[in-house]
Amino acid sequence: MRARIYNPTPNASAPQPALIYIHGGGWCLSSVESHDSVCRALAHQANIVVLSLDYRLAPEHVFPAGLEDCYAATQWISKHVNELNLDPARLAMGGDSAGGNLTAATLLLTHERKGAPIAFQLLLYPAVHTLASNQSRQQFAEGFALDKTLSNWMFQSYVGSSNKTALTDPLVSPLLAKDLSFMPPAFVLTASHDPLRDEGKAYAERLQQEGVQCLYKCYEGMLHGFLNHTYLLPLDVGQQAISDCARHLKDALHTASGKL
Repeated sequence: MRARIYNPTPNASAPQPALIYIHGGGWCLSSVESHDSVCRALAHQANIVVLSLDYRLAPEHVFPAGLEDCYAATQWISKHVNELNLDPARLAMGGDSAGGNLTAATLLLTHERKGAPIAFQLLLYPAVHTLASNQSRQQFAEGFALDKTLSNWMFQSYVGSSNKTALTDPLVSPLLAKDLSFMPPAFVLTASHDPLRDEGKAYAERLQQEGVQCLYKCYEGMLHGFLNHTYLLPLDVGQQAISDCARHLKDALHTASGKL
């Protein structure tokens, strides 16, 4: 599979911290190109290497193809840290929307398969309870960037018409996992006018309740996907969100403890 690497200090002598980034797009759309500005900004502001993954997309490749790509890439990176000049103790994972879903699911899979550990997770308006019924899903079902019809089509395209167990599978809806206590420290970001707001908040609360170090912030006046459009008004909110993400990455990855 293809990946794009952003390295603000390519001549660094010491192994560097890194973020493995999984782009959003409803499991069906987008690529490393569509999320270039986000990855570029995070690499520059956090002074870390960012590896952006181009996993297989639905509907041509249904669940768990994209998830298996993300898991395989994460393990490959972990096994090749020497040639990539990365610090294995300072590897983070992150993603937005469906990419946040795949990040959380990859971490579940990593725990299940006893894969290489991840030090930190960055979840940006993540889809962690697909087809959930909550206030934000109902309140912002139409006219707020991520319409219910589009969201449902993306989900059905991802899981496939023959998958009868997808609604209860934690690898599809990580919020349904019975145990999250093993998860790495996290920063969870949501947007106030996003159908996915409430499930993102609920996921952050689950992590906190189960003893995981987790910070949560909801950005007022913002729609789903706003980090890809920081040139739109209110300009300062989008740029502040990127700066917040970069700060939390720096705090987690530029210290030995990895604490927030």
